[in-house]
This record gives sequence, structure tokens and C-alpha cells, in this order.
Amino acid sequence: MTETTFLSFLAPPFPYFIEGNLTTYKRGQRHPDRYNLGFFDVIIMKEGSLYIGEEHEQWKLLSHDVLILEPNKHHFPVEPCTEDTVFYWFHFQTKDKWCVQKEQKPLEPDQPVPTLHFHSENNTVHLPKHQKLGNPNELFNRLDLLLKSTVKIRSLAFWETQQIFMQVLQSLENDQQNQSSHVKLAEQIEIYLKQHYKEPITNKSLAAQFHVHENYLARCMKAAFHCTPLEYLSNYRIEQARLHLLKTDLPLHLISEEIGFTRLSYFSQCFKNKYGVSPANYRKQYRREGSGAGTEGQVP
Repeated sequence: MTETTFLSFLAPPFPYFIEGNLTTYKRGQRHPDRYNLGFFDVIIMKEGSLYIGEEHEQWKLLSHDVLILEPNKHHFPVEPCTEDTVFYWFHFQTKDKWCVQKEQKPLEPDQPVPTLHFHSENNTVHLPKHQKLGNPNELFNRLDLLLKSTVKIRSLAFWETQQIFMQVLQSLENDQQNQSSHVKLAEQIEIYLKQHYKEPITNKSLAAQFHVHENYLARCMKAAFHCTPLEYLSNYRIEQARLHLLKTDLPLHLISEEIGFTRLSYFSQCFKNKYGVSPANYRKQYRREGSGAGTEGQVP
């Protein structure tokens, strides 16, 4: 597959579906010429060929190609279809931050997500600008369900339409990643780290576990998560510590041991590097004076 740029969307809030259809162009027909459509326009080829441009770029789209056109650019036909051409299309929009980038780097929110009681980190959805589907039939089935949902009674179809649309976006994001052996290995490492984070883990032990060189492990994790395995492990341990600080009255040295740190001082340093305050002061932010329930009890 040739390299492509990515349209990266901060979520939540998630992009939302507007409209779509399955369209057939006869030989000789062209894609319309448009300026400032105002929506993202996704074209998913089923059969035939479509010649289309955007600003200074041009594509010849063939079966199972996917192209995402941006809202405020010039979309134009390059030449007529040379054969009957069938393609899905849909429009969507987002209310939050998005950008075009060459690498799948995470976007940072302008305002932090509250962490008390409920915590959901922002995620970045990376959709390839242009890709060739590895599993087209699965996506075609979802698109058929999406289009069927739009002709139902509006009050009943709203939730169904948006839910199926989320699955379509997930397919577009994951289809290319699932073709990468680097990403597959990185996801296996991620699962292993989450299941064994309380245990001593080193680059050497990970290399032995997955039967590959330490440097290859690091490259795979950086490609998928933009960090090394041990950086991922440290961040995950610190997140578990944050939950312990909010939900329990365990003393700091027991929390440190519970999440896999061997030295309290190093745990405190890592926690402060991530959250800007010490573990003790982080806990104090969410406690009232004199409201402690002892050292081992659970917080209601």
C-alpha cells in the first residue's frame, strides 16, 4: 500500500453522520465539481473506476478504494468514467478538533476531561485519506445497514443510524491497521502489559515472551502507541494508582507496591511527572478535611 496522510479527529465528541447513498455512474459520467461542501465526503468504491481531484491532488479510484474529501476544499472531476461505476458515499461532520497529518499523532484537548468518579481519556480517531480495503465485504454490509436505517421513521432511526455510523468509522480506521504486523504485535503487547502490570517486566522479559528482538518491540509500540513498551507500562501503572487514590484509603506505600513499583520515591516522581502534583496532594484535592475513614477502608 502506498503511504497516505491521515485525517485525525479528537473524540469525544465523535463525528456524526449526515447523509449517504449507493450511486451508479454510467460510462461517460463525471463526479460533480464543488467548492466548500461543508462536510467530509467519503467515497467507497464497489466496482468500476472514478477519476477525482481535490485542490492539487488527483486519484484514480478503483474497486475497494476509499477516499475522504475535506469540507472546505475544491473537489473536481479529472475525467469521465470509462466504465459503469458503483460506489457508496456518505457525508459526516465533527464539532471538535481535527487536522490532516502524515503520522498518527494523538491530538490534545483544549480543556481537560474531569477525572473524579468518571474518567474517560480523549482519544484520536485516525482515518486514512486514501486506502485500499482489506476486508471490503464486511464494510459493504455495514454500509447497507447504515443506508437502510436512514429510511426508517426518523425518531426511531436516529440512534441506530449513528451507532452503525460509528462502526463504519471504526472499520475505516482499523482496516488499514489490521493489515500491519507491527500494529498486531503492539496490540498483543498492550494486552499483556495490562494483564501483568503488577509483575516485574523488562524489555528483556518482553522480548522473551514474544520471541522477537527488544528493538523490534519498541518500533512496533511506537508505531501504534507513540511510546516504548516500558513507557506504556509506566503510564498504565500510574493510571491504576490514580484510581486507587480516588477509590481507596490505602497508604501510598501499599498503592506503590500494588501497581508494580519497587520504590515509593520513584512512584511519586512518575505520578508527579504525569499529573503535576504528588500522589498525596492529588488525593487531598478530592477529600474534605477530617473526612478520612481510616487507612484501609473503602471510599463510598
